[in-house]
Amino acid sequence: MKMMNRVDKILGIISMIFFAALLIVVVTQILSRYFPYQFTWTEELSRYLFVYSMVTAAPVALRRGEFITVDLVPSSLSKNARRIYESIVSVFIMIFSIFLFIYGVQFTGLGVDFYAPTLGADMVYIYASIPILALLLFVYSIVYIIDRCQKNEPRNEVDDI
Repeated sequence: MKMMNRVDKILGIISMIFFAALLIVVVTQILSRYFPYQFTWTEELSRYLFVYSMVTAAPVALRRGEFITVDLVPSSLSKNARRIYESIVSVFIMIFSIFLFIYGVQFTGLGVDFYAPTLGADMVYIYASIPILALLLFVYSIVYIIDRCQKNEPRNEVDDI
């Protein structure tokens, strides 16, 4: 699992870069209100940066157990039963990821002939976030199940990134 720890760190760094860029773009958008020149591309770019920051952060949050959950059922279970329960939930996430990937690839194909209005970027790159997220969630669901089978608890602490 050392390789997955490295992948976690890489995804965390990429997510922080996207989020930092998002903050810079939003601050630029706010400051541009006080100047005669308006940056029309900031709203669109901030949306895309937010999407990709979530695409890279969601799988790491899944592995660390940082999603918001209703823990009424899991908290009443023993540790072994809780691991089984969490693994079953991960299997459902895997199944959802398969459907998300299939339909995400189809949706991405719709963006071939379209361009972002203000940025001029191909929408394929924006729509590709869906199958990328699905693929990452699928892989991280498997890793989460392996972690539960090895009786590793979710890592809730912030690692050195």
